[in-house]
Amino acid sequence: MTPQITVQLYSVRDLAKQDYAGTIRTIAETGFGCVEPAGYPGYSAKEAAKLFQELGLKAPTAHIGLPIGDNKNAIIEEALLMGHKYLITGCPPKFREHYTSLDGVKAMCELYCEAAANLAPHGIQVGYHNHDWDLIEVEGRRAHQIFLENTPDTVVYEADIFWVSRAGLDPAAFIQEIGARGKVLHFKDGIVSNQATFKEATTESGKIMVSDSIPFRAAGTGQVDLVAASKAVRHADYIAVELDSFEGDMMQAIKDSYAYLTSNKIAQGKK
Repeated sequence: MTPQITVQLYSVRDLAKQDYAGTIRTIAETGFGCVEPAGYPGYSAKEAAKLFQELGLKAPTAHIGLPIGDNKNAIIEEALLMGHKYLITGCPPKFREHYTSLDGVKAMCELYCEAAANLAPHGIQVGYHNHDWDLIEVEGRRAHQIFLENTPDTVVYEADIFWVSRAGLDPAAFIQEIGARGKVLHFKDGIVSNQATFKEATTESGKIMVSDSIPFRAAGTGQVDLVAASKAVRHADYIAVELDSFEGDMMQAIKDSYAYLTSNKIAQGKK
């Protein structure tokens, strides 16, 4: 079955800060039936849930912190309110610090195991979203392989295939490698050969990498072969549009990405 199309709302964060309701309404009118929140600029989760319901939108996935420690109950309550099925970290706790040693990666894996156990009684799964820096080799092994080996199959892996490409890996092979963990995928496009450097920044939804130039492009206009990658998809329920940033009209890039992914039958929407 063709995955449902969704959109990572971090993409439209600047528009949402100016007019949250209007921005989400335009996304719904484009044909999206699902969205992937990463915070709610100027809105509460409760207000956003009401708006989504009015517009016929669902939020099966979200970028949010791990439901562990002091934040556990608040994150779970928000997930239940929003109807999330998969809680995915935009970046892991402590960011790059976990990737300096094998023991560091394994210690991070334990946090995801704890989160998975906390979510299981609620029928929700935790997930990991990759970049390129966390696909490095750590003591002779690719870090994502260590992650997969040291977390249960219930921990999903939201492969972002732009970053997979930038790490020098083949997106189709990567999707095959993560197998049934790939319930949600980011079909991000861009100029992979762009020599932008990325630095750490803190946002409402957690730490991210910000580039000194903008390599991201609307789906189908960059260097990532999205069609080839889609042929490896077997287990995805949702495929997301995402642009970390864009030189031009971001909403138009979102609309163009929707048109490309749906017309190529990579994902399906409402139109």
